[in-house]
Amino acid sequence: MSLLQNSNAIPQIGGYNLTDSLRFRSSASASLERTPTTTGNQKTFTASFWIKRGLIVDNVIMSSGETGDGDADLLQFHLTNASLRLATATTQLCLTNAVLRDPSSWYHVVLAVDTTQATASDRIKIYLNNLLLSFSASSMPAQNTDFGWNKATNRMKIARAYNDTGHFDGYMTEIHSVDGQALTPSDFGETDTITGVWQPKKYTGTYGTNGFYLPMNQTVETYDSSYLVVAGGAGGGGTIGGGGGAGGYRSSWNNETSGGGASAESAITLFPGNTYTITVGAGGSGGPGGDGGSVASHRGSNGGVSSISGTGISITTTGGGGGTGYTFGASENGIAGGSGGGPGGSDSTTYTPGSGTASQGYAGGANRGGGSPWCAGAGGGAASVGGAGTVSNGGNGGSGRASTITGSSITRAGGGGGATLGAGAGSGGSGGGGAGSSSGNGTAGTVNTGGGGGGGSYSAGVGGNGGSGVVILRVPTSRYSGIKTGGTTTTSGSDTIITWTSSGSYTA
Repeated sequence: MSLLQNSNAIPQIGGYNLTDSLRFRSSASASLERTPTTTGNQKTFTASFWIKRGLIVDNVIMSSGETGDGDADLLQFHLTNASLRLATATTQLCLTNAVLRDPSSWYHVVLAVDTTQATASDRIKIYLNNLLLSFSASSMPAQNTDFGWNKATNRMKIARAYNDTGHFDGYMTEIHSVDGQALTPSDFGETDTITGVWQPKKYTGTYGTNGFYLPMNQTVETYDSSYLVVAGGAGGGGTIGGGGGAGGYRSSWNNETSGGGASAESAITLFPGNTYTITVGAGGSGGPGGDGGSVASHRGSNGGVSSISGTGISITTTGGGGGTGYTFGASENGIAGGSGGGPGGSDSTTYTPGSGTASQGYAGGANRGGGSPWCAGAGGGAASVGGAGTVSNGGNGGSGRASTITGSSITRAGGGGGATLGAGAGSGGSGGGGAGSSSGNGTAGTVNTGGGGGGGSYSAGVGGNGGSGVVILRVPTSRYSGIKTGGTTTTSGSDTIITWTSSGSYTA
């Protein structure tokens, strides 16, 4: 494939210049491909592109699917006998009356699908140079059919079929894939008032979860962003409960390490016009107190997932693992998570702490299994394992990890301390971990640090809630778009820092 200058091929309008296109040669099996990381809208979507044909052969323009998938998971838009055709692996959905036989002409093609429409004929529309095409044959999908388009496991391909055959031969430019909207040509083009010629214009809408834009110019104006993503911390266990584990911790800023002893990750590349979804995980609830019930009834709940997701990007952290509690002389193993939860006290058995997630956090600490004094294990943190319960006290929460991504050093993702009966309670780990208790309820993890909650003491002691997570992006101020939902902005040096304490989005 090669980028070619085509300044005379597509007319110019309103200062919106199209000077390049990508040449796909079928003899070289040239094509583009991406696999979405999350599933978007499989009922409603739009594809818009300008094409100029090379060889006049049957070939595929765009497709989505995997060989061996079911019929509904495959969809391809292609040229058959020079007519535009949309089909699944086994069913022709529609074939246009119009034909594209002129290899010297540029064509603007828009495919709009919306299977939620009650009227069958409104579910698939194909436009050519702003004209809605009629079909020589059609078999419209049932209402609310899910296609494989925008499905996380399906490879989306440009210039070839789902099974890697039928390569397109010709030129393409201004390729838009819009997830969740059925649009019309007027969103991408307009008629020159003097010449009456249909010409491209800049698309100003959004792209949705899996949408993308390929201008096919020689300079792709992307930019890098550093991030910190911390999941929600877990709740501590109730009734001599173990501490909750901290939320998973991932960082790409300034060579600062991620959780669990992992190295710093690579910055992410943002594409202008793409919207990135920000999810901030909630803290888990502390386990109930009370002397009785099942052991499981005293568990703290796991924290929620935090993430940054969008086209080609999926940065996800795992919520902290819950601490467990005590009843009738027994406890149970701590719960796995971003960092693991600690087990509650017991009369005789030493229980295994919950494990952490690789490159996100550490395991919790074991309980003391020798009876009185009853001392629970602590939750793990981003920077160290949770402490084990001893004859002197409940385990101390694992320490959190410090980051300067906001311009000052802040420690986050500390584990919750273990509770006790008859000794000292475990302290919360640095970075928002809540302390365990020796006589009441455990302390909650600090909000927006991903800290684990402390364990509650015997018998009515409730575990502390985990602290909610946080997501932070640091982008060059010169490239900051200002288009976001939620989040607050600050600056440090030449960068803008966006901090989300609840879910939102950023459009690059």
